Amino acid sequence: MMRGRKHSFSGVNEMTDKSSIAFLLKYLTENTDEEHPVSSAELRGLLRKKGYPSDPRTIRKDIDMLREVGYDIMIIGQNGLATSYFYGGQEWDKAELRILIDAVSSARFITPERSRKIIRKLAGLAGNQNRKELVPDLFVSERVKAQSNQLLYCLERISSAIRQKKKIVFKYYNYNTAKKRIHRHGGETYTLSPYATLWEDDRYYVVGWSDKREDVVAFRLDRMPVPKISGEDAVPPPKGFSLQDYSDKVTRMYGGQTETVTLHCRSGMMDQVIDKFGLDVEITGVTQDSFDATVTVAVGGTFLSWVFQFAGQIFIKGPDSVRQLYEEMLQTARHDMSLNDFSEVSERVWKL
Repeated sequence: MMRGRKHSFSGVNEMTDKSSIAFLLKYLTENTDEEHPVSSAELRGLLRKKGYPSDPRTIRKDIDMLREVGYDIMIIGQNGLATSYFYGGQEWDKAELRILIDAVSSARFITPERSRKIIRKLAGLAGNQNRKELVPDLFVSERVKAQSNQLLYCLERISSAIRQKKKIVFKYYNYNTAKKRIHRHGGETYTLSPYATLWEDDRYYVVGWSDKREDVVAFRLDRMPVPKISGEDAVPPPKGFSLQDYSDKVTRMYGGQTETVTLHCRSGMMDQVIDKFGLDVEITGVTQDSFDATVTVAVGGTFLSWVFQFAGQIFIKGPDSVRQLYEEMLQTARHDMSLNDFSEVSERVWKL
């Protein structure tokens, strides 16, 4: 009888031990980190409330067992005694999650509702203490957010086509004066061999080979419906094609012929040049008042408008063909108040 009773109590103790260890693990992983340790006294009180063994030796034994099987539970001690504990194995620290949450919050292509859903999931990775710090100051602006989740479905379909190495077909949109989306070129169907998607200047692009243009081009995902995956195999990337080079040279200054341009800049414009072209931009001719920056860009309206915004503090030094194109744009801007209609605008400038 004593044996049976002993066996019975042993089973109960075993279950209690497992339950208390599971409780310890859950509490430490969800509620503690380096900034928020739990004291031994607090832990004993929590275990006692749950009806688990709460003496210091049992707690230390259970924690040692968790550490032995790989859980990164840190012990803070004094005079050889454990005074507090915390879980140090979080995959994401608070700063990393803050960056991701801010990116989701400001991303224009994600709807407000989807943004909040993603943010709640990200905050859930932080543990209870940090979650409280990450979420209350969250602001999701609805003014510039997407109105539907179509872009996300579009992104998923394109990713599938890239994995399958198949072409995609789609139509492309523009907005008319009534702010309604209309098909570009009368509903022309575009065919593309997709290579990658890029997130640039808060817009998503698909980069790939256009059979019609016989070149690598980029299309904005927010300007297309969900594309269809063609049964046709994709055209492989051209020899020597680099997505990084394409992104650096074209995507940030969309459209136009790629050229190497020298900009003459006042010394105070270095921040603006680095913000746009990165730290690897080639700088020469440095004086106390000015410097030259050599950049490779797609020469089009976006690039020329970028130069124009600095009101003469950055100007195009060469080549002459780009200077001439910029001069035409300046002439048009200078005389725009006297124009009767857009038929008088330089045809070359109009096409930028």
